[in-house]
Amino acid sequence: EDFLKKIKKNKISADDILSQINSKKISFDDLEDEGVSAKVIAALKYYNSANRVTIFKNIDQLPVMEEGRTDLYFVGVPGSGKSTMLAGLLNAANKKGILLPDTYNNDGSRYQTQLIQDLSRGVLPPATASGSYNYVALSLKDDNDKNHPFNIVEVPGENYINMFNNGDVQQFLNYINNKNKKILVFVIDSLAHDSGYVDSKNSDDQSLVYVNILNMFAKNGVLEETDAIYLVSNKFDAIKNSRYASDNRNDNEIALDFLQEEFKSLINNCKDSKNQSKNKFKIKVLPYSIGSVKYESIIDDFNMDYSLKIINEILADSFVIKGGGWTKMFKL
Repeated sequence: EDFLKKIKKNKISADDILSQINSKKISFDDLEDEGVSAKVIAALKYYNSANRVTIFKNIDQLPVMEEGRTDLYFVGVPGSGKSTMLAGLLNAANKKGILLPDTYNNDGSRYQTQLIQDLSRGVLPPATASGSYNYVALSLKDDNDKNHPFNIVEVPGENYINMFNNGDVQQFLNYINNKNKKILVFVIDSLAHDSGYVDSKNSDDQSLVYVNILNMFAKNGVLEETDAIYLVSNKFDAIKNSRYASDNRNDNEIALDFLQEEFKSLINNCKDSKNQSKNKFKIKVLPYSIGSVKYESIIDDFNMDYSLKIINEILADSFVIKGGGWTKMFKL
């Protein structure tokens, strides 16, 4: 009975629920009796039966990144929500009809398809395996029907922590060393930071880790090829409903307020790096939420608006194919 109460209060994980169901202690009918929606039950059944394998790739197993694209990096500690954000962006682009998968990297295409399918069925992506890199090549179409080709590189959070702790970054830097323009997306787990990392998969203070990672990029010349840095306040709805419950400002203003209070050093380091770089990259603060999550892994209500806003920023800051040649969409 206590277990069913935890289910009602959303105080338990999908894995724990399915463990109880698979050992015949409770049934899916019991969940229905407790008021769990048919949609969430269907997602739990999919989560239980799906063969969802994360493709494991060491960095030396990845294909060479294709040139003539914008390289898009998701930077974040373990559990910050990099894979979930990527799933949200891919799903929104797919629903809007602007996603053009490229056949350049087949494993990346399979990973992309899995992310879209899982989210469509109401399931968040599994955490990227420790030490495993994912690389997806795709294009997005803008409102003028022009294609923007991207290399999307998802680096496991543990590797960023290792960079922070050990400074062993040479293999990673060798891989990303090309002439492509880059957009760096720092995925900040706002909820974990705001709650003092009590229930977090990662105990390292993001406000310190991200400054070190930024400086590593600066020191190794990566920022000279960077057109934009996004500081994304992820799990934004959680802090909006708690810390900013009585705040009537818009989401962008609240996200900026939160990062200025909690990540001021990161913002100032971004500004300093911009001033010292020949390439005056843009710095943008953005809120992000995947939507309403149940039992840690089930998406009850996908909020596409946040994903579409980030897609629009990415399109504004990236290369566009025009008449067979490469041109910049906006001058910096």
